[in-house]
Amino acid sequence: MFAPFDHLLGIEIVLLQQGQYRCSYAVVYRKGNALEILEHKEVEGPLVKVLESLPRKYPVALALSGKGILHKQLEGKGDGQSGLFKEAFPSVEKKEFYVQELLQEKQAWISIVRKSLADDLLGKLKSAGLKVYALSLGGLPLVGIWGMLGETDAGFSVDGHVFSVAADGSFLGYGYSEAQAGESKVSLGGNSVASRSVLPYALAFQLFLHDRVELVKAENEEADLAFVAFLEDSGLKKMISVFIFVLLGLLLISFFMLSHYNAENAVLNERAGHLTATADQGDVLKKEIALQKTQLKKMGWNGGYSYAFLLNEIGSSRPRLLNLTQVQFGEEKKTGPLEQAGNTIKISGETANLSAVNNWIFMLKEKKWVRSVKLLRYQQDMGSDSYFFNLLIGY
Repeated sequence: MFAPFDHLLGIEIVLLQQGQYRCSYAVVYRKGNALEILEHKEVEGPLVKVLESLPRKYPVALALSGKGILHKQLEGKGDGQSGLFKEAFPSVEKKEFYVQELLQEKQAWISIVRKSLADDLLGKLKSAGLKVYALSLGGLPLVGIWGMLGETDAGFSVDGHVFSVAADGSFLGYGYSEAQAGESKVSLGGNSVASRSVLPYALAFQLFLHDRVELVKAENEEADLAFVAFLEDSGLKKMISVFIFVLLGLLLISFFMLSHYNAENAVLNERAGHLTATADQGDVLKKEIALQKTQLKKMGWNGGYSYAFLLNEIGSSRPRLLNLTQVQFGEEKKTGPLEQAGNTIKISGETANLSAVNNWIFMLKEKKWVRSVKLLRYQQDMGSDSYFFNLLIGY
């Protein structure tokens, strides 16, 4: 449950002629120990049309292909030595380009794109609400899922990305030539999938397994820093979740201990009552107590607190980021689960900030009149970025 990603959006944008683009994307999600494609779509046209078709709520792994992206293969250079860019492009200034390097045993592939071209496209994606965490060039990220692709012994070609193989079936070379729009099927992990979804899947795959595989991506500082910030935020959320679980465990233990002592105290009180009152006096006391409870109920006693007081306490402590849709007072219960015994208040609402809900729970627990606070439900609204929540307050 603490995985950094549940869903990822892999996008390949092919730069065509005359300001046209072809976009293929796939929403990939984690299902147990497997990664599966939830949604796949292709769009071709101006950039505005492409951006309108993209989902907004998922982290993005992006690949640029087509016009403006260059690839160079160096033989016998896969030993990690420096200076590969200068050898591949001796007359080019590196500071003007984003560079992607893929090193194999005896080979290296250097891919470049002008920063001005990539930054313009990345800026428009960002303005459209998309968060890019990795920028790759061409189809070389497919190397990460090479073993999952079927029928690669004689080479492999998908949507203009052409791979050659050695006699033993291992990856040997790569090139790109613009492909015509069309669709075919490819075997991926034993399943038949759309060919244009393979590269978006590979982009999401390497980002899902960022801590286990070497990412095939360009050196883009903005995307890299955003990815690091995302991982740090995810780690912080994990620590907070663990802390909350430990705290809830301690509160549960304390609750059961208090319940035990309350039960023991009730037994002692009952014995003391038998020693100090006769049966007739007990009946009189019961009738008097019942009469007083009836009168107090008519007066709005409600366990010792008026509705006005309780609503004021709830309203004054509510963070501004929370919108309450319902406050329901329950009648006093003497049976059932421990957390439902006594007087209860059920609160429903919505928010876009989980921290605000957690903070409010802690604030409510500090109230002297509150006995317990329980989060009954916290669920995302699939139609927006909001979440619905239900709280149960015992007092």
